[in-house]
Amino acid sequence: MRAMMKPVYTAALLSISLAAMAPSAQALASCSSQAQTIKAGQKQAKALQAEREALLENVELAGDEWESAEASRLFGDAEAAKADEAKATYETLKAELLDVEYDLQGQVSDLNAAVATYNTRCATN
Repeated sequence: MRAMMKPVYTAALLSISLAAMAPSAQALASCSSQAQTIKAGQKQAKALQAEREALLENVELAGDEWESAEASRLFGDAEAAKADEAKATYETLKAELLDVEYDLQGQVSDLNAAVATYNTRCATN
């Protein structure tokens, strides 16, 4: 009778061990998925940062053009129209820059939260 108990006991321990390992496998898959999401988020943040830098240059140039055009506004109707057009271009680019900046800040915030979660759940000490 005792000989029969040992295989049953061993089988029970093995099934408990396998059950305990299953969440680890799921956790590992989850960590891998989280890591991939973080990498994709980093790429998106870098793309937004590059877009912001390009827009920033364009906004500065458009602001300089508007200032130059504004200086000659009173010389005539054509100059006033040119100043108005330069201002509209500057304001449009500035609004685009603010939108990209807002998107970038949101992306970085989400990325920081994802990294914090990953570090809590997946990083080993």
